[in-house]
Amino acid sequence: MEIAVIDYGNGNLGSLLAALRRLNQDPHVVRTAQDIRDVDTLIFPGVGSLTKVIDRLKAHGLLSWLNEMHAAQRPILGICLGLQLFFDQGAEGGEGLHWLQGSVPEIHAPILPHIGWNTVESTSHPYLWKDITRPYTFYFVHSYRITPENRSIIRGFTQYHETFPVAIEAPPLYGVQFHPELSGDSGARFLKNYLALVANPDQGPGTEKSQA
Repeated sequence: MEIAVIDYGNGNLGSLLAALRRLNQDPHVVRTAQDIRDVDTLIFPGVGSLTKVIDRLKAHGLLSWLNEMHAAQRPILGICLGLQLFFDQGAEGGEGLHWLQGSVPEIHAPILPHIGWNTVESTSHPYLWKDITRPYTFYFVHSYRITPENRSIIRGFTQYHETFPVAIEAPPLYGVQFHPELSGDSGARFLKNYLALVANPDQGPGTEKSQA
C-alpha cells in the first residue's frame, strides 16, 4: 500500500512513521511539491498551529494537490491537528481546508491542554474500532476540539470538562482527535483497521464487516 504522510514541519511525524512501520508499511513523506506521487491514502499527523500549517502547505505547493486528492475521493486520515484542518475555521485564528463544515473552538476547561489517556465512547457503525479492547482508551494532547455542523459524521466522543466529538467518518475523510501512534496496542489496532478499510473499502458501514 502506498501511504503518504504529510510533513508540515511541526507535526508528530516521527512517532507516526514508526507506528506505520511497525505495521509493515513503508510510508512516503511529502514535504514539498517535489515529493508528490500517486498514493492510496494520505495521513495528516497531529500537533501544531492551524494557521501555520495552512501557510506552509501553500508555500510548499501542496494545497492544490491535497484538494485534488480530496476531490478524487482518495481516503484521508487526520490525526489531532490533522483532523481539525478538515474544517472551516479555528478559534486560534485562520482557516482550515474547508473540506467539512464546522469550526474548531477551544475546549471549555480550566487547565489546557488536555493531556493524557481518556476513554472514547463510539457511536454507530464503529468498524474502525474493530477488535480494540473496551473501554476504548487513547492518548490525547490538544486544546481545541471540532464542532461539525453535520453531527451524523461523528463516530466517537470523549469527556474533558465537557463532552465533545473526537472521531469522524465522512468518506473520503476520517479523523481522530487522539494520537493512535502514541496509544499502544489500541492505537496500533486503530491504524491497522484504517489501512484495512483503505485496502477493502467495501468493509465500511452497511456490511457485515462493519460490526464491532
